[in-house]
Amino acid sequence: MLKNNLKYSIIEGSFFAFMFGLGENYLSALGVFLGYTALQISVLSSLPQLAGAFIQLASNNFAKIFKSMKALVVFLSLIQTVMWIFLIVIISSTNNYFILLLWSVVYFSVASAMGPVWISWIGYLVPKRIRSNYHASRNKIINTLIFASILLGGIILKVFENNMILAFSIMFGIGAIGRLFSSYYLNKKEDAGNTDDGDAYTYKSIIKSKTKLLFVVYNTSIHFSVMFLGPLFTIYILRTMELSYMVLTLCMAAWWVGNISSSKFWGRLGKKKGNLYLLKLSTVSMVVLPILWISVYYFDEQGRILISLIINVLAGVTFAGFGLSSFNIVFEISDKKEVVKYSSLINCLKGVAIFAGSVIAGSIVDSNWIIDFTSKYSFTSIQFSMIISTILRFFSYLALFKFEREYCERNSREISI
Repeated sequence: MLKNNLKYSIIEGSFFAFMFGLGENYLSALGVFLGYTALQISVLSSLPQLAGAFIQLASNNFAKIFKSMKALVVFLSLIQTVMWIFLIVIISSTNNYFILLLWSVVYFSVASAMGPVWISWIGYLVPKRIRSNYHASRNKIINTLIFASILLGGIILKVFENNMILAFSIMFGIGAIGRLFSSYYLNKKEDAGNTDDGDAYTYKSIIKSKTKLLFVVYNTSIHFSVMFLGPLFTIYILRTMELSYMVLTLCMAAWWVGNISSSKFWGRLGKKKGNLYLLKLSTVSMVVLPILWISVYYFDEQGRILISLIINVLAGVTFAGFGLSSFNIVFEISDKKEVVKYSSLINCLKGVAIFAGSVIAGSIVDSNWIIDFTSKYSFTSIQFSMIISTILRFFSYLALFKFEREYCERNSREISI
């Protein structure tokens, strides 16, 4: 049964990749096409995640209603399928910002309610001894298909550039089909875990652990820092540097090339050096990335394209390491039965950080005072936001130092026992 569970998990993730690559990945591009401001796009990217963040706190209760982790995940994945069909109807009928924002809130709330339960479920299905290598290999396959679907999305946008609504509708339709097949293979996996497992833990008792608390602080701060650049990337490419949708597609594809090509490297390095080493290394790279993005603006068009692609490859490598190490560390510092609640807490505070960072960043970019001030120095408001992101990421790295110290002391105590 283990072999089938591992196989089906890869297959369902592969179909999920089409929904992510052709759907979620292009939502910001849809916002730019519809003419939304930087602040509107930032809110569109972050408010749904804030709503989802608080929904996650009740994930364990939702699982109890369904009396099965598997049943809840399958049901919510089917809801996601329907949501993409709704989006096609919405963009074919109106470009109203608030309707699209409402759709995003509902969609990401569904996704967020599913997240912690899926993490706990997969934790039961994948034995600890193979977890690091398995997830590295699974991520490589899924990310390869995300890369392919992003390229497909770029081709669709290019072919139907005179009818962008049709282009986005085709992309979202394929994404819906991908999620439908993903749901089918989710249902083929074995159910595992007890929905009452988390009852022995409260959020208050979880954060009494200094190790867990410090990881939450680090994770929240790094996501807050990243949002001073993340949701503005599409605007930076399309509006600030006046590059095309095809260049945007190539940039996103380059990100996934870096992510995919580095997956096995991160997996082997994690096995050899440990997940904390990976987390430190990827965080250092995160600090540097905004500085590189600031420099791109001063190249000519060809230089902007080339350097943007290179930076996106590096960013893909960086976030592959960050994603793998942070995912595995949650299991390292948690009891298996508290994973649902602990990951819910992590994701809740992450959602708050993402919303706060995005809104502040969007306000900075749209601020007439900052636009006027920076223009005097051949600078842009987005670049100003990137400077803030760099400073905040550095402070996040300092928070990681505190977590490292407690993490090592905790492991020493366990060994001595």
